[in-house]
Amino acid sequence: MSANRKVSKVVIPVAGLGSRFLPATKALPKELLPIVDKPIIHHIVKEAVDAGLETVVFVTSRPKILIEDYFDPADLTSHKLAEVHKAHLIEETLELSRKIDIVSVRQYHPQGLGHAVLQAAPVVGGQNFAVVLGDDLIRTRGKTTAIGQCLADFQARDSGSVIGVLRVPSDQTSLYGICDLGGADFTPSTRSLKVRGFVEKPSPSETPSNWALPGRYVFEPTILDALRETLPGKGGEIQLTDGMVSLLKKSPFYAQAIEGERFDTGNKLGYIIANVAYGLDDPAYRAELSALLKELMHHEGLI
Repeated sequence: MSANRKVSKVVIPVAGLGSRFLPATKALPKELLPIVDKPIIHHIVKEAVDAGLETVVFVTSRPKILIEDYFDPADLTSHKLAEVHKAHLIEETLELSRKIDIVSVRQYHPQGLGHAVLQAAPVVGGQNFAVVLGDDLIRTRGKTTAIGQCLADFQARDSGSVIGVLRVPSDQTSLYGICDLGGADFTPSTRSLKVRGFVEKPSPSETPSNWALPGRYVFEPTILDALRETLPGKGGEIQLTDGMVSLLKKSPFYAQAIEGERFDTGNKLGYIIANVAYGLDDPAYRAELSALLKELMHHEGLI
């Protein structure tokens, strides 16, 4: 890996209101909702840590200070648990805190994902950096993490940015940003392809592919210049995809087909599915939870 392809920082936007999960998110950030016994943001930060990233830049809003507190090794809860010799209960959180530096910047008004990424410019400006969104958990079962796969592709190239993609059903393309691969497709030996364009939420009849953007990006610093020049779009917001379309005219993008299992925690059903899947993945709960699910389905006449 050449020195100019090094990536050490990851931007994680967490300023959204989480309105889909009201009333639960009236007082609690959506990112702190638990997947079994660890909040969503724990899984996202762990993905970054496991990929070797060194600094997390949270783009927050006023109600989201609790996210910073979660990773604070010196908060009151940590102190009280240590006093009663129960610090092991939060050891996994403390371990993450020891492995990564955490920086927070504010997005004072919700003006789109592109605008949120721009708020991190004072910290990441002039450097390559990753962006990981928190709605999609991607379980890779011991393999390289999703953002780690994108980083490996990025660092193997001399230039260009890399975005992770996952295949979605044809009738769901209107829910995502979609990658135009010019008709090419991935194979078991070719997991990275040059991007021809990006289309925001196309209808199934107009989509150029079924490869969606699950919120894993590795950018060259020029994305910030592109976002500064990007005009507000729908809803008066600066969209990250619009900045990417602009940058694509000057610099290449590559799509990395991520190997992993995706769970969309941005909606209620996806959040429930994620809890069930991660619960079944835990040896402590697997047998009892599996039996309970079968019993419930039988009781409801589903099997």
